[in-house]
Amino acid sequence: MPTDDEVEHRIEDVDAPRTARRKAAAQQVNQLAQRRAAIVAQLEDVDGQLGEIVADAEDVISIDELARFTDLKVSDLTQWVAGRKPTRSKRKKATPSKAGTRSRSSSQASGQPGGSAASPVAGTRDLKVAQLT
Repeated sequence: MPTDDEVEHRIEDVDAPRTARRKAAAQQVNQLAQRRAAIVAQLEDVDGQLGEIVADAEDVISIDELARFTDLKVSDLTQWVAGRKPTRSKRKKATPSKAGTRSRSSSQASGQPGGSAASPVAGTRDLKVAQLT
């Protein structure tokens, strides 16, 4: 009858080729996935550059003309322009809220219970808001 150590070595001998193949497969997948991620990042960068160039040149050459001159598909050129990162995000204007829908009413802001906002601070704030719009 084998000893515990002999049993352990027999199992390791049987499992060694499988473990080596598993290790090799995991390493290869990891390396290729990292390489793929780097290539995708490069491709996204190139797509962004193409989109910027096409968008910047639209005042002198149309997408249809570019497609005709370069043998590229209009859909590709359009996709590059649409997919480019905006250089500056535009803020939406705040829509005026309906009366009574504020989270804090004027009476709460002035500290006056249940009454109207007679506070000069509230009036000044409203004046400033009116001047900004």
